[in-house]
Amino acid sequence: MIENQILIESTYPLKGTITIPEGRKETFPAVLIISGTGQGDRDGNVKGIEINLYKMLSDFITSLGFITLRYDKRGTHESGGNYYETGVFDLIEDALAAVCYLKDHPRVDSDQIIILGHSEGALLAPAVHQKEAVAGLILLAGFFGPSSEMLTMQNELLRKEIRNTKGFKGLFFKLLKVADKIEKQQASLTQKIMESTEPVLKYKGTKINAKWFREQQSYNVGDYLREVTVPVIAITGDKDVQVPPEDVNKVGEMVSGKVEYHIVPNMNHLLRKYETNHTMLGLMKEYKTLVGQPTHPYLEELLRKWLERNFLSE
Repeated sequence: MIENQILIESTYPLKGTITIPEGRKETFPAVLIISGTGQGDRDGNVKGIEINLYKMLSDFITSLGFITLRYDKRGTHESGGNYYETGVFDLIEDALAAVCYLKDHPRVDSDQIIILGHSEGALLAPAVHQKEAVAGLILLAGFFGPSSEMLTMQNELLRKEIRNTKGFKGLFFKLLKVADKIEKQQASLTQKIMESTEPVLKYKGTKINAKWFREQQSYNVGDYLREVTVPVIAITGDKDVQVPPEDVNKVGEMVSGKVEYHIVPNMNHLLRKYETNHTMLGLMKEYKTLVGQPTHPYLEELLRKWLERNFLSE
């Protein structure tokens, strides 16, 4: 496997990593990886949690005979721009530039490019495909309805956990009315963001990427999925608390092309084996226990079979 650092020309320059399989073939099919929400790097690591989510996916897919490309999002790590001023459609524009980079690459079969989106990346992938058609979509740990419903669901789940917490911590939460305060604070922040036209707001001393939030509130991946006719595979783990696992069923209802969808037992949002139930309150602490753990083997098996069947069968 050959791994090179590259530059993608978008509104701002994006630094990425391209991996090319060993072999004498002139061209290979390629997979673009679009990462999830936040300021993690192209390998899928955030401060204090080195999961290597996307690097491991990339290495596995390259071992099957595919070129892969992953990149630092706008305004993060080695890429240009301002993270807090970046909206949903800016992220789509950057992913589009990455697809065009692959189509122009001399070692890539430009008719055999697949987009793999994880979490927010799964929401963006169908919109990127609408602007620059690709050969297939892999949607991992995605939410497949209006994004406003996803944000509401996550907030409600957090407040429910706070209200149901037992013991001394639960008593502490109740005495301070923590759930009620969070609900009021979220409503206040949402109102402030939606009434603003600024890309960035400060709320209680914290920078808020208001443009991204407003665009996410009006975004619905279903609008784009209904126009997809290329092969699609959607996969979510049954231990995922950040999106509802049963949402993968919606992909089968919306996509008119060849589609399959799976719920992987004992897999969480980071695509790792996890047999205990996650909680929103303890999410980051629990994710830290996954450092050094491999990608879920059943997920890899599903991806291998789908990729070989659709893109390596000849």
